[in-house]
Amino acid sequence: MNRTTPWRTGMVGAGYMAKLHSLSMNNLAGLSQDPRDRFELVRIVDSDLAAAEQEAGRWGWKAFGDDWRQVTRSADIDVVSVATPNDLHHEICLDAFRHGKHVLCEKPLATSARSALELARAAHASGRVHRVNFTYRSWPAIAQAKALISQGAIGAVRHFEGHFFQDHNNDPTIPLHWRFRQGPAGAGALGDVGAHIIDLARFLVGEVDSVVATTQRFIDQRPLPHDRQRQGAVEVDDLACALVQFRSGASGTLKASWALPGYKNDVYFVVVGEHGAIRFSWERSNELQVFDSADAAPLSGYRTIPLGRAHPGAELFWFPALGGEQDVGVTAQGMGYGDAFVLGFRDFSQALRQGESPAPNFVDGLRCSEITDAILTSARERCWIDVDHAPVA
Repeated sequence: MNRTTPWRTGMVGAGYMAKLHSLSMNNLAGLSQDPRDRFELVRIVDSDLAAAEQEAGRWGWKAFGDDWRQVTRSADIDVVSVATPNDLHHEICLDAFRHGKHVLCEKPLATSARSALELARAAHASGRVHRVNFTYRSWPAIAQAKALISQGAIGAVRHFEGHFFQDHNNDPTIPLHWRFRQGPAGAGALGDVGAHIIDLARFLVGEVDSVVATTQRFIDQRPLPHDRQRQGAVEVDDLACALVQFRSGASGTLKASWALPGYKNDVYFVVVGEHGAIRFSWERSNELQVFDSADAAPLSGYRTIPLGRAHPGAELFWFPALGGEQDVGVTAQGMGYGDAFVLGFRDFSQALRQGESPAPNFVDGLRCSEITDAILTSARERCWIDVDHAPVA
């Protein structure tokens, strides 16, 4: 699409993720050398009008409101960015597609695979560009891991081990907000942080065909948000652990928790192949570790590679070009969490220009929801469960 004007954007939701979306669109304009990588912050809406007004002033949104239809149905909006509680994604995204908007939606796409399937089919039928914000796929170290695996650097993949562990919800005084209730959340730690590690497993290894799993809840009661003297029941998991079988024949583990002491934001994986292995942890996000079985015994072990301009996407940021024939600039200057979102919006901008929806799109959101549902079913029925792969087109 030969477009030179900014993408007129509306934001639904003025909470934590609105900060990252707003920052990313603003920063992309300053970092990208392509003048087409521009988003115009037209309108932000939230059911809490004061929150929408605050974020509008903070980030430069031109208007604010308290009705999401002011975004999905507005003639001055091209792109809708959705960052609401999970159960609201369905109605908002469907309405956006019906009114000809391109859509970027936060993960998880939906609270169930059935709802996600309807969204994926609507996205496909709309002809609009659609993306689920699985942020970590765009991270340079993870993109490099994917490239190495695809190039056969470690041979055929034998095993994937992955987890996303945090500890912030180990605090029992945190009130019973929407993420602790099954209706608006769908699932607990599995749906919230686990969606990312499910997506990375698919990204790096391929489709998951079957799972066997267990879930646990560590904190059963939490204070009510508007009456801290009273307690309400937590309805979702604090920990999910699954064994998985990939379509390729590889085995794997997927684990997710937001209540394990000592883990701050550990998106971790190791991919083991017949000739080597690759591992990564977000707590050391500017490093990738690679093992090569061909190394001589005195040098055998994981080597640590610092992130720099040579890695996919990192050239957008802070590494100076030095001008040599094989210029990769200076490594190890460091990138951070907000930069990951900038890369996601850069990829979304490129997709908008091309009029296509490369992964991670709403179909990837559906596949993640199908695996999530299978894990929850397995934990409930205490047996292996085959993952549904519903056709979209």
